[in-house]
Amino acid sequence: MRSRVLLSVAIMTMAAGAANAADLPLRHVVLFSSGVGFFQHEGMVHGDETIPMSFRADQINDILKSMVLQDHSGGTIGPVTYAPRDPLERTLRSFAVDIADEPPLGELLSRLRGAEVRVRTADGETVGTVLGTEWQEKSVDDQVLRFQVVNLVNEAGIEQIPIWHVESVVLTSDELSDDLSKALAAIAANRDVSKRAVELHFKGDGARQVSVGYLLETPVWKTSYRLVADEGESFLQGWAIVENTTDEDWESVALALVSGRPISFTQDLYEPVYVDRPEVPVNVQVAARPKSYEGAMEEAEEPGEPQLVRRRAGVMAAPAPVDEAPGAAGGYGGGMMMAGDALAAAGVAAAAAGEEVGEMFHYAISQPISINRQGSAMIPIVNEPVETERLSIYNPNDNSKHPLHGLRLTNSTGLALMGGAITVFDGGAYAGDGLIDDLGQGDERLVSYAVDTGVEVDPEPKGGDRIQMGMKVVRGVLYTTVKETSHVVYALKNRTDDDRVVLIEHPRRDDWELIEPEQADETTRNLYRLRVELPAGESAELSVREEHPVTEHVYLTSESLERIAVYMRWRQIPDAVKQALQKIIDMKREIADVDRQIAEKEERLTQIAEEQDRIRQNMEQLDHDSELYGKYVTKLSAQEDEFEQIRTDIAKLTDQRNGLQKELEDYISKLTVE
Repeated sequence: MRSRVLLSVAIMTMAAGAANAADLPLRHVVLFSSGVGFFQHEGMVHGDETIPMSFRADQINDILKSMVLQDHSGGTIGPVTYAPRDPLERTLRSFAVDIADEPPLGELLSRLRGAEVRVRTADGETVGTVLGTEWQEKSVDDQVLRFQVVNLVNEAGIEQIPIWHVESVVLTSDELSDDLSKALAAIAANRDVSKRAVELHFKGDGARQVSVGYLLETPVWKTSYRLVADEGESFLQGWAIVENTTDEDWESVALALVSGRPISFTQDLYEPVYVDRPEVPVNVQVAARPKSYEGAMEEAEEPGEPQLVRRRAGVMAAPAPVDEAPGAAGGYGGGMMMAGDALAAAGVAAAAAGEEVGEMFHYAISQPISINRQGSAMIPIVNEPVETERLSIYNPNDNSKHPLHGLRLTNSTGLALMGGAITVFDGGAYAGDGLIDDLGQGDERLVSYAVDTGVEVDPEPKGGDRIQMGMKVVRGVLYTTVKETSHVVYALKNRTDDDRVVLIEHPRRDDWELIEPEQADETTRNLYRLRVELPAGESAELSVREEHPVTEHVYLTSESLERIAVYMRWRQIPDAVKQALQKIIDMKREIADVDRQIAEKEERLTQIAEEQDRIRQNMEQLDHDSELYGKYVTKLSAQEDEFEQIRTDIAKLTDQRNGLQKELEDYISKLTVE
């Protein structure tokens, strides 16, 4: 049953684009909100019958992708035939006269070499065979003119006619003339977006019921609603807006509207596709040279047929004949035809319609619908009472000061409602416009339609805190946990004489927990909705608190001494963690002290080097036998001794520092305390 319904839906598609389907009138139309439509024709055929139909060129791809045919009375479905659309360049190259690149007259005549033409000029008419064209030059006064001529061979010999003298050219060959006309027709057809013929072939005996359907691109059908608001129960009226943009009138068709998100795409099946094939050179073997052989010493007693000959005979043997399948037609044989017969006997499977439309809303219009081609209509789809609750909905992103008049709409119509615009009437007067998303049976949705200026809301952020929660060390990594808090107070004032129910929409953030109030009245993906009863002329406050745990981690080996000291000041630090951090601080301080000593000694080395440079510069100006020169020599010697001692001290301090660093790293890597 499901497959039969599916087929009927698919078949519905066919009718919409057909321009000549009088033999198969349009019976059903199913429109989808995704921009496609199924159309179905049904009618009677007699014996072997061909049904002509026509479609716009831009519809053929959808036809080829989705067409479904069915013979309900035991007949078979033949091929669907149509004229393919080859790429224009490839089509033009198939003609004897190549005009693909819009050649000028001279180039065209050059391509007609060997063809007989009749050329008319102002001097008369000349008949001859085109030998070719060439460019010539001629001096006129002080200028050189360059022009093209066509060379014709006739009884008079070779006659040259300047191209600019030519008034007309006639191809005397009917075959070439027809090819040129066909090439021009192909160009015109490629530009033409009018109808393309498609023929449906049905085979069988007697009168039979058949159907044919296809998918076409259609405008998205739309919905709009009218809501007459009242306390408790309101009245909802829904309309579907449908456009018939096909080339055929819809006369008393069964219309169905489906809202959903089926995957739909276009694919170019109309234009032939060619695959580039590699060119493989012919494998030519080198010819064998003759060779003479010596005679055999002995001959075989019973020479038989050479094995090579027997093998060749086996290869050349004719294959066994293939029996033609029962009922095969058109020269097809073997298993291929048997498979074709099986498909024809089984008919074509169908797509689902009616209530079995998956995750889609389905509206079956109860009365036949008529819409002229390129016409539109509003069709009632809902006319039911619904449950509503009056609300004032506050969201600072909509209006920072006032909430919006709204309703909580419960879909009690028994139908799924497609999203669309909704016009609200309250107290017999227009109250405003709103929007609703798709609404399933029994679902609730908020609808806002006007600003409620009688109520004011003032959200006041009270700031937040970072509360220290815990600390631990695991394998040398310090983990800290803090709790961030957020506090907002909404101040509400009702300046009207009517009680209000205000719904505060507060942002909902990932990893934040609502603490006050303990639970929201409603929770969406991104919002908390908090209900506040606000009597006439009264004020109220709503306090909203949230908290958010944050865990941070630091690597103690690379963390600075100052940063670790900050963690030591935490009030919630466990004693074991505090003692471990204090030991790390002491070890880092010891390393820092060694680093300081190394830095001081390296600075002294720099000072000695600078002082020695100064002394050497002074010594260059002195007599080597002078007393001052001797003092400089003594001082340089003493500095060299100091320099070497300092370098020795730095080496020892470096070894000490490396040892302390390794001790620290070993301690931290094994450290786990809570």
